[in-house]
Amino acid sequence: MTESNTLETVPQKKKRRKILKIVLVGLLILLLVTLIAIPLLVMPMFLGQRYEQEQYQAADFAVEAERITLTSDDELKLAAWRTVAEEPQGTVIILSGIQNPSVTAFFGYAKLLADNGWDSLLIEMRARSESEGDEIGLGMTEWLDVKAGVDFLEQDAKSNDLPIVALGTSMGAGTVIIAAGELEEIDAVISLSAFSSWTDLFVHYMGEAGVPRPIGYLDVPFIQGYLGVHFGFSALKYSPFKAISKIGDRPVLLMHSTEDSQVPYSQYEKLLAEAKQSDVNVSSFVRQGDWHFLCYDDYLFEPAKDVEFSSTLLDFLNENFS
Repeated sequence: MTESNTLETVPQKKKRRKILKIVLVGLLILLLVTLIAIPLLVMPMFLGQRYEQEQYQAADFAVEAERITLTSDDELKLAAWRTVAEEPQGTVIILSGIQNPSVTAFFGYAKLLADNGWDSLLIEMRARSESEGDEIGLGMTEWLDVKAGVDFLEQDAKSNDLPIVALGTSMGAGTVIIAAGELEEIDAVISLSAFSSWTDLFVHYMGEAGVPRPIGYLDVPFIQGYLGVHFGFSALKYSPFKAISKIGDRPVLLMHSTEDSQVPYSQYEKLLAEAKQSDVNVSSFVRQGDWHFLCYDDYLFEPAKDVEFSSTLLDFLNENFS
């Protein structure tokens, strides 16, 4: 057998290399198209949405509430309800999550707080039920809704010299962390099941949908780019992870459940680690199982019956403001 029959000729080698380059370039183009397409196809499922939610009445929770209207800096009218304690120690601003339930489902929290000396201001964030707005903002715009509540309390003679605590669940939890990072008037934060950032949560959901983790991580710049184009690139600075280090020595209570199916426990761990790294005055409460609202489902409307949960909230308030 001759050498020419056993070895590739130079033209054959060049041809094989050319084919390999074409294949690699094709795969890179396919990967790039996929990374661009994912946020373009999926993100509209979350953005551009208004949510109409079931409304609850304060009287059904044995608490009195005054319906008020707040106005955000970007001129949206926001529905809110104020409950008042006999001798208030301060006000707790309450937010719900990305979709359900309405913040009016938290009148039970307002009742618990009123019975223990705290006023509440329940704010229905933009693009939900009775509040104006065309779409949710993943916390990047909703922190202005918290600011509207803070401005109201600061201008009210009954509350302007009392502490303000911001409490939120799920996206509302992320929103109050962002708001506290921007507003020194917020004296403390209670976060129930916050995500570390919307991008982190989106990548997690991609993994849950079967997208390989490396693809999710590679897609981060494209997700950020989509959000920047949609909301303005200045809005990208508003995330719970970036905000929590700015809270400083104001007390923060981070709460999460270990098997949360909506916001993974790893995002709580990321927030907690960043808070500790930044010397934030942070404490935590972890509940075993999948309890996105932290309070056991049977007691969501009567949180006082969930003794461990309600005691954690009240102890945090008493230790920091009594």
